[in-house]
Amino acid sequence: MPIQSALPIAQLSPSDLIFISDANELVTDSLTVSKHFSKQHKHILSKIESLDCSEVFTSANFSAYVQKLNIGNSAVRDSKAYQMTKDGFMFLVMGFTGKRAAAVKEAYINAFNQMAEQLTKKPEAEPLSYRVVTTIENGHAVSSKIIANDAFIISKSQVNKLIKEQNLFSMDELLAISSSVNTRIAEIARLQDTRFKQMKKQ
Repeated sequence: MPIQSALPIAQLSPSDLIFISDANELVTDSLTVSKHFSKQHKHILSKIESLDCSEVFTSANFSAYVQKLNIGNSAVRDSKAYQMTKDGFMFLVMGFTGKRAAAVKEAYINAFNQMAEQLTKKPEAEPLSYRVVTTIENGHAVSSKIIANDAFIISKSQVNKLIKEQNLFSMDELLAISSSVNTRIAEIARLQDTRFKQMKKQ
């Protein structure tokens, strides 16, 4: 008997058939194949191990592993299974015949192709969005530069009004502005004090 009853072909999705291995390859496994082709798993294992293909092909396209199976009464036993690539899958099932077998083969091929396309498809580039300031003299543009989206373009007389606007700056931003202003005031005061002392010496 197969491990589980197979889903109707129309209900199969790529994720029902294939997955990405730890080696980042698209693969299926012998358990999944046995389920969807309605075959006993031991027969799929026997078929894989008797395939008349080269050692190089077998090594590249089939990988044995052991999984834990619950056999009832809290008992667990090790069960051998195989992961296989698309090429390995095709080599394995080429001799499976019948209407359902043909439909499952087609579903597998479509799943491998769709998943491969999704993995290799480049994400669409987001449309560019930026602000540009252009300087115009005598009716002609003389320079342009890109500015940050949160940049302000205001006159000196509007700076104080801008800072007083509600909810425009966060507390951290206001503290940073205050610190910069205080630092600049201290620098100007020191400069003026130095100039005053120099004038007294003359």
